[in-house]
Amino acid sequence: MKYNHDLCDVGYIEIPVVSRWQIEDLKSGEARVSFDLELTKTEVEYRGGRAHFAYGGAEYEVNIDDLPDIDEESCEVYAYIDGEWRELSVASARFYKLCVFKRGWAPTLMIDGITMHSVLENPLVVTARKVTRAWGTVFECCTGLGYTAVEALRKGARRVVTVEVDPNVLLLASFNPYSRGLWTPAIDLVLGDCLSLVSAVRDASFDFVIHDPPRLSYATQRLYSEELYREFYRVLRREGGLFHYVSLSGTKYRGLNPYRGVAERLRRVGFVVEKVREGYGIDARRR
Repeated sequence: MKYNHDLCDVGYIEIPVVSRWQIEDLKSGEARVSFDLELTKTEVEYRGGRAHFAYGGAEYEVNIDDLPDIDEESCEVYAYIDGEWRELSVASARFYKLCVFKRGWAPTLMIDGITMHSVLENPLVVTARKVTRAWGTVFECCTGLGYTAVEALRKGARRVVTVEVDPNVLLLASFNPYSRGLWTPAIDLVLGDCLSLVSAVRDASFDFVIHDPPRLSYATQRLYSEELYREFYRVLRREGGLFHYVSLSGTKYRGLNPYRGVAERLRRVGFVVEKVREGYGIDARRR
């Protein structure tokens, strides 16, 4: 799937999107089927082996025999693009795809077979537990599918500036019904490098920082660096807050406990570490 457009400007693309459960509904002739992964239901009529429905202001006629093949292990997500169902995946230097693991759950992002969200719970439920607070103007590093930025608004943020370095991730988000909240006036979405961007921000520009990096690895060490934490401290106003997600899956990285290392580096640049929530992250504040 390749598109040449500015994802930050184009925003959410409202077309039919289905996973295994909606495909099953269509094949069994259900009268109401969801085309946004169970957020809403749409009336469907079946005539001559075809499903007829209206969605997003457009009329669709879909051949039931053309629906993707699925089984009980299928987690893939498909969008109806140019008259055919296409898996929401991107093959480049790495392989990206959206997966849904239970009816009604938001999709998780998978990169090279590694899940970026929970597969045991609805990712939105986990995100709500991760982000327990936010206020004022928020800077977020690592947008992903946007679940954290949207949750920050729910928890009290007035405005969120969120940064994502990988255009492939934003491409998939633009088709994900659960990511549509990213493209709202209260969220400024930036495609770029987090450290480079935050280094160019004026002192004391934000009230809260959310840092939601991938698990600690050799490739992501920069996102766990004292250099980045120092910039976070600088751009926060006095008594500003920080939440730093730390994946539990990284606790064995080189025999080190990443929570301890993150907390020590945050303290060294001036943060007061308020709480370490293993499995979720670290809450801190600027002095």
